[in-house]
Amino acid sequence: MELINAGYDVVIVDNLSNSDISAVEGVRRITGAEIPFVKVDCCDREAFRKVFEQYEFDSVIHFAASKAVGESVQKPLEYYGNNLKSFMNVISLMREFGRQNIVFSSSCTVYGEPDKQPVTEQTPRKPATSPYGNTKQMCEDILRDSLAA
Repeated sequence: MELINAGYDVVIVDNLSNSDISAVEGVRRITGAEIPFVKVDCCDREAFRKVFEQYEFDSVIHFAASKAVGESVQKPLEYYGNNLKSFMNVISLMREFGRQNIVFSSSCTVYGEPDKQPVTEQTPRKPATSPYGNTKQMCEDILRDSLAA
């Protein structure tokens, strides 16, 4: 809502697997803006590509990840599949379409069991304790490697 209130054009992309359209409708109601919404799974590269073709945008805020630590232990393959594939599609399509700015939502789980609190971005990473944490570490590595390429 802050981006909309600050005058930015926003497009919401979501597969609604962890939410429903009422969240989008609520943002529209509160801001009074007719925000474009595209129901697409970021893991479906060709469907997601159409968003890049249809909309001109300079930045991506990436929240398309499954996020329950406990569930990730029960469903590790689903978490690896969704979190890594969606992120890699975002990064590769951004590169293909010349879009350079991304905000990636990582997690404190990338620090494993930290030696001290509070945890900052300078805290050394430790092995994650769940598949969810592993996917966030891997996405950070993918982003770092992509920027270095």
